[in-house]
Amino acid sequence: MSTQPSGQTEESVYARAVAAQAAGRYDEAVQLLWQASRRGDVNCMSLLGAQLISGRGVRPDLQAGARLIMEAAERGGPYACALASILMAVRRDWPRALDYLQRGAELGHEPARAQLRFLARLKGDARPQPSAWSQLRRRIDVTAWSASPPRRALSVDPSIEVVEGFLTPDVCDWLVQRGRERLAPAKVLDANMRLVRSQIRSNSAAAFALIHMDLVMMLIWERVASAWGLSFTALEGPQVLHYAVGQQFAPHEDFLYPEIPDQAADIAARGQRAQTLLVYLNEGFEGGETDFPTLGLKFKGRKGDALMFANVLVDGSPDRRMRHAGLPPTAGEKWLLSQWIRNPPGP
Repeated sequence: MSTQPSGQTEESVYARAVAAQAAGRYDEAVQLLWQASRRGDVNCMSLLGAQLISGRGVRPDLQAGARLIMEAAERGGPYACALASILMAVRRDWPRALDYLQRGAELGHEPARAQLRFLARLKGDARPQPSAWSQLRRRIDVTAWSASPPRRALSVDPSIEVVEGFLTPDVCDWLVQRGRERLAPAKVLDANMRLVRSQIRSNSAAAFALIHMDLVMMLIWERVASAWGLSFTALEGPQVLHYAVGQQFAPHEDFLYPEIPDQAADIAARGQRAQTLLVYLNEGFEGGETDFPTLGLKFKGRKGDALMFANVLVDGSPDRRMRHAGLPPTAGEKWLLSQWIRNPPGP
């Protein structure tokens, strides 16, 4: 028997769940979402599935979250279709990923429509007719994302590589816009693997869990994975970084510390942060170099250039030479894409 009050619509249950979530009453929100999901409400199924995958306010359950999302997508949930496209992209099943994105666009999901327009290189504010979404989907060339410009060594030992024009200017602009929507004060990991504010870092960051990504970002993963021979499982959620004048990330290391118990446990479970990829998303700022003080090396890329550097030695142990800093811009603002890459976990 339903516990929903007489006359209460599923829309109001969804609204109550969102309000409870915004107020930090996660248990109440999850209970409401589960009740409505069992009745087949696609909006509640979509939101609950996303929460189960991200672990926001609920114990993570990737399989249950994915099942809810896929069922909601099959029932015609617009948001679920956009989420399903991400789940298919994780498998690198690009035809199905695009199919779900097209379906989300046809159902009126504006973010799905924006992604299709962008990936099909539809310029300006053009708004295709509903019947044209399939045409846009057919214009998207996934194979082009697998091809990367050549790499060149900035340093052989330690390994630091540059790829000029790794991302096109319009993709950089897309990432800046996505990042701008989610910016918050940047944090660092403490010894207990908690994200905390720190005096060594004054810039802002937009962190993207898988469920917050889009198909453009997933195709960037495809480009990264293809260029360096990686699997998606090696890639942490990306971050878009923003530095205003005077903001910096003081010298630090990106690897986790094996001598710290909680960090050692994370290394054993998920692998070490073996590499860091930075992509420079804009120009027009002064200063703001990536500085490797131990190596006496500074680098500042042009828009779309990528910098990949190793954080560990050949044997997988931390490379203390790779201490680096994000120097502050002295004029303008700096935008970066930051991507940590894990090595396989193991003894």
